[in-house]
Amino acid sequence: MKTIGMKQLLVVGLSAAAATAAVGSTHAASTLNVCPNGCAFSQIAPAVAAAKDGDTISVAPGTYAGGFTIDVSVRLAGAGPGRTIISGGGPVITIGEIFAATEPTVSIDGVTITGGVTRSSPESVPCKGKVGVWAAGGGIEVPPSTDFSGGGCNDFGGGATVTITNSLITDNRVAPSDTLPFAGGVAWAFGGGIDTSGSLTLANTTVRNNRVGSASGLSELARFAEGGGIFTGRGDLTISNSAVSGNQAAVSPHGVLADAAGIAFNTDTGGIAGGNFTMSNSLVTNNSATVTSDFAPFNFIPSAGVHIKGGAESAAISNSTISGNTATLTNSAGNASVGHGGLQIDICWPCAVTLSNDAISDNSVSAAATGPTGDADGSSGAGEFGGTLTNVRMTGNRVDVSSAAGNATVNGGASVFDGGTITNSLIGDNSVHVYALRGSVDVSGGGLDVFGPTTLRNSTVSSNTVDANGTSGSARGAGIADIAFPFGPNGPPLGGPLVLQHSSVTGNTLTGTAGLTFQGGGIYLENEPITLTNSLIAQNVPDQCFGC
Repeated sequence: MKTIGMKQLLVVGLSAAAATAAVGSTHAASTLNVCPNGCAFSQIAPAVAAAKDGDTISVAPGTYAGGFTIDVSVRLAGAGPGRTIISGGGPVITIGEIFAATEPTVSIDGVTITGGVTRSSPESVPCKGKVGVWAAGGGIEVPPSTDFSGGGCNDFGGGATVTITNSLITDNRVAPSDTLPFAGGVAWAFGGGIDTSGSLTLANTTVRNNRVGSASGLSELARFAEGGGIFTGRGDLTISNSAVSGNQAAVSPHGVLADAAGIAFNTDTGGIAGGNFTMSNSLVTNNSATVTSDFAPFNFIPSAGVHIKGGAESAAISNSTISGNTATLTNSAGNASVGHGGLQIDICWPCAVTLSNDAISDNSVSAAATGPTGDADGSSGAGEFGGTLTNVRMTGNRVDVSSAAGNATVNGGASVFDGGTITNSLIGDNSVHVYALRGSVDVSGGGLDVFGPTTLRNSTVSSNTVDANGTSGSARGAGIADIAFPFGPNGPPLGGPLVLQHSSVTGNTLTGTAGLTFQGGGIYLENEPITLTNSLIAQNVPDQCFGC
């Protein structure tokens, strides 16, 4: 996985002006035409080889061979995604060169990028010492620039700056072809549609049905798979009027981690914040992350839809839908742990996070420990995030957690909230189902699990349900749970205070095995204060507010 120690990228701040400054004073920008017959070029690769900075490569309708590299600052313009098709290669298009002193600025418009089969990455040898261990970028690959460490794989600069508009990136696949010889063989897969180490802008573009890891059908060597649709390892990611849909990230049968089947934004730069995530008027739907494992020590799915992590400086999502994403983990040899179905934001605190006019709905999480030992836990169908939320609907999300022999735990059924404000929003009709056939269960927060000072204004938490079944244990807070959890040996506890202003918590229900402890059908508080102003807590089962 591209985390600290695997892909640490140094903030370098390359500007677009620096990336395009190579245009010579004697070169007048020109257009190079590509078409099946009658043009100077019948394929795109020779036109790219002839192009200079500032040129446009105009590609007529037709199907053209992929597998080429763009290393100059050009505009590649097709006739539309249904008419100009670039197919094949592994990746279909590479933009820039690894360890280059400068990287190009490239725009792509009006094309379909498809049929990429990628079994390695430019980073595989310098980072892992072997070809085919690290595979990335089925459709588009943007490698990092200069290696500032003087060798190894620690301090990369940002890659090319890329803008993709009015295009389709579909049916590309990524899977490693080799492994490192420890723990039974380890390998990585990233970015089924796009893998980028540079700033990326998508507008009016669809990224769909791309696959990484065992989902590719190419091999089952990958233990780690991230970014079924998009993986960003450096720079900004800006998405508008676009869709990321039906992408898959999977590892089996010896899987360890699958993350962010839709979008993985991981701009960790060795502890230095870098990169901004912005998405507007877009869809992230029906992406799936799957781990099937007989590998006991560690198995995890952090998120299925969108995961914004690492050293990101900010995240802003508006007028967008994150829906129908699924995270499914089954382990026959040990523990099973699943994070979030829809959206996870775990960036520097208190970095700016805003969500407005969004729907996070019908996402699901499933964790099953099916073996003779092993606990199971899951976090949230909707996701984990904090900051400023305005007019956000978190509805119909689901968590299913079960253990055949151990314990089962859920923290936050619909959403785990890291502190901030929720205004004019709805958290409703989310459900949690927990089963421990021979062990105990522990559930907190069917709607919200509060991990920081949180204020609800003009908002509703309603009709969330928790069904808990086990030999012992408890279920707390079908609507909201606010528990002061310890944060490290010396850090302050994570929890409220919780403030409700002109808000309601109604019709939430805790049910399950007789003999379990059920507390806080509406709200559960444990050593945390609550302030209510013109707010309603009513019609919750079995009680309204425990600890108030």
